Amino acid sequence: MGAMQRRKGGSGERELAHLLADELGADVRRRCRQHPGDSDVLGVDGWACEVKRHARATRSDVRAWWGQTVEQAAASGETPMLAYRLDRSPWRCVWPLAVALGVPVVGGWRDFDMTCETSIAGWAAVVREHATAREREAVEVAQ
Repeated sequence: MGAMQRRKGGSGERELAHLLADELGADVRRRCRQHPGDSDVLGVDGWACEVKRHARATRSDVRAWWGQTVEQAAASGETPMLAYRLDRSPWRCVWPLAVALGVPVVGGWRDFDMTCETSIAGWAAVVREHATAREREAVEVAQ
């Protein structure tokens, strides 16, 4: 990978981290030192976020990126989320449909054909709702 591609990737990771921090009200930032199995951003509890920033891509490219995202998430035990942005296009988020249905993200639920694709705002709304549900459950257990 050339220096220009690395810069574009790093810039995309910083851009996404800033947008997620605004959407989630959390301390989201780019992971600067990445090792195999690491997600690209930190600060979204329970999610392994992979970031791709390209000029253009086919559905086949997105499917391949999803495969990488799932592998990295499996290493951390977190739920996979792929965020990508093509030139002159808004960010898109790909994540398991199982999350929206409230079922465990295991087995076939990690397949690309069993994903949702939304805007950042759409994905962030799901993340916030699930965090609120976990907080409600914690309060109920404590009582």
